[in-house]
Amino acid sequence: MKSILKKIIPVLVLLMTSCDKALEEEPQNKLKPQTISDYVELLNFAYPTTKDYGTIVALDYYVEMMTDDQDIRYLNIDRGEYALHPFTFEDTHEHSSMLNGYDQAWKNFYQTIYYTNVVIDNVDGADGNAEEIAYTKGEAMVLRAFSYFKLVNLYGAPYSESTASSDLGVPLKLDPTVQAESYVRNTVQEVYDQINNDLLAGIQLMEENDQRVTSVYKITPVAANLLASRVALYQQRYQDVILFADKTIGLNNTLFDLSTNSINFAQTSWGYGQGTHYFNDGNSNLLFKYGSNEMYYYVFFPGALAISDDLTDLYEPGDLRLYYFTYVKGPLGRAYFKNRPFPNRLGEPIRGFRVEEAFLNRAEAYAMLNQQDQALADLNTIRRTKFDASFDANPDYYKYTTQVYDSQEEVINVVRDERRRELFGEFHRWYDLRRYGMPEIIHSYDNETYILSDNDPRYILQIPQIELDYNPLMQKNPR
Repeated sequence: MKSILKKIIPVLVLLMTSCDKALEEEPQNKLKPQTISDYVELLNFAYPTTKDYGTIVALDYYVEMMTDDQDIRYLNIDRGEYALHPFTFEDTHEHSSMLNGYDQAWKNFYQTIYYTNVVIDNVDGADGNAEEIAYTKGEAMVLRAFSYFKLVNLYGAPYSESTASSDLGVPLKLDPTVQAESYVRNTVQEVYDQINNDLLAGIQLMEENDQRVTSVYKITPVAANLLASRVALYQQRYQDVILFADKTIGLNNTLFDLSTNSINFAQTSWGYGQGTHYFNDGNSNLLFKYGSNEMYYYVFFPGALAISDDLTDLYEPGDLRLYYFTYVKGPLGRAYFKNRPFPNRLGEPIRGFRVEEAFLNRAEAYAMLNQQDQALADLNTIRRTKFDASFDANPDYYKYTTQVYDSQEEVINVVRDERRRELFGEFHRWYDLRRYGMPEIIHSYDNETYILSDNDPRYILQIPQIELDYNPLMQKNPR
């Protein structure tokens, strides 16, 4: 094998002793895997999620603070300075007061890519069942695609077919060897080409050699298809969005159902500390779960973030979601606890893929293709599980089909509003605003106004400074 590893240890490696220079360094004290069980165990370390409930694998938590869904009215800057920093749209999102003092998403996603590269390059030579070997290789390819998808949408330009071949993306590192020279950035098109190649090949290997994995902490074929629908949506490949969403829904069409609850109960009885959560492991609509609960510091300690009035006003009478995820904190508005299913569990993974997204992705694709009835049908499928079914005498009151829309643009906006209501607080909105054309966002705090202008270059986050310092050829994003 070409592996630079020697033999995998049962509890592998302290992940990177100095992995700030993420592209140049690799995990230390590694042994060479030989059996497929060794490679499966190695790939577990590729997942960007906490290894226990006492640790944090910091990812892109800061993007929540930059959207129009967020209000920072509760911030006590003496206890939570960092939450203010991205909220004010500085030239860099990094600040010494952020979690661990710098942006760790770059490091953690490239660390994932390192492990997937090792598996992809070497697992074909492993001892063991051929189908499990093929599946594990496919899983590694999908996980690598996911990591590059996150990286290019943090630090690269939004995908545009007309400019993707010249827009700066992120460096592609596709083998596990360390190079002496500095890395430079590939184009957005090159990164997406790699993402799509990995997704198509990986999904095929996983589906043809399915191991019936049930853990929500692992990418499965159904989760991989949902990821593919999201990638296609970001590239405006709408027929492919529908194709992959169809596959996802065909494998799992379960939605999280709130509709048996009354609106009166929701308004008076729900709130902080409620038990059943969107990302509980046992929820059948949950397809994949990753990350960690770094948002605890900013939503609950010191309680800095709340949902904006703009978002609150978007919820309609009878919509249970507003109350299920939020509570009134004093006279100022609604704080939310969507990122905290359990108190004090900093390592609780709070990001994930849910079946609801497949319906929302497909609805948006239908709307963009001017297939209004299909788009609204997908929205109605979701909405009938989120509204108090007895709230109105008309059993179809929650349905968009009771309204008439005069234009395709109006239907598109309806779909996007529903996406915003359903997915708020789940790290989608920032990326959605980027692909919607990077509209103006205005934030206010302590009698100050902060503006992210229309098509502002700060919609593309700066490469972490520690990487710029170490790699002199790494191109910065313009400001």
